[in-house]
Amino acid sequence: VTVLFADLVGSTAMSDRLEPAVLARVLNGYFQRMSDAIHEHRGHVAHFLGDGIVAYFGALQPNPWQCNDAVRAALAMRVAICEYNVELEREGLPLLALGIGIDRGLGLVGLVGSRERMEYDFVGRTVNVAARVQTLTRIHQADILVTEALRAELDARFLLTPMPAEFVKGIPVPVVTYAVREGPSAAAPSAEEAGGR
Repeated sequence: VTVLFADLVGSTAMSDRLEPAVLARVLNGYFQRMSDAIHEHRGHVAHFLGDGIVAYFGALQPNPWQCNDAVRAALAMRVAICEYNVELEREGLPLLALGIGIDRGLGLVGLVGSRERMEYDFVGRTVNVAARVQTLTRIHQADILVTEALRAELDARFLLTPMPAEFVKGIPVPVVTYAVREGPSAAAPSAEEAGGR
């Protein structure tokens, strides 16, 4: 399963500046646009965590192209946040910035929870790694970072820049990441994808 973890940058300062009703409208617009980008690339939004988003690719059904889909979704989110900022600037509202971390790995997929509340979820190290990688976006000044495990499965047409390995909380070894600069559009699948669709 591939996990995408996205978080707004500077949201605490924004929440201090805006009236509650305006803040709710801005955040709802953000969540809708990001969710649309994820769904358009065969992803599943699992959770909203404050102003963060956790999405899975390949969890609900097998998807051999889940890594490509997740990175395409992240690139679409980048475009969507830029377009949304044009609207916000027109209204004199604070602009939004996004950090996205993506990892791929094994874990438990299924219904978990209590008798009162069960959720279809993915449990495993991958979720934690994606969240930690997202925090590195501030250090590396890159809005989209992927792990080595994901890069190994990614279409070679995506343009990546290797970042220095960094230690992050909860992971005993330095994490190698790659910044995503650009990639093929969803309308231009790889030869393997085209043959498998």
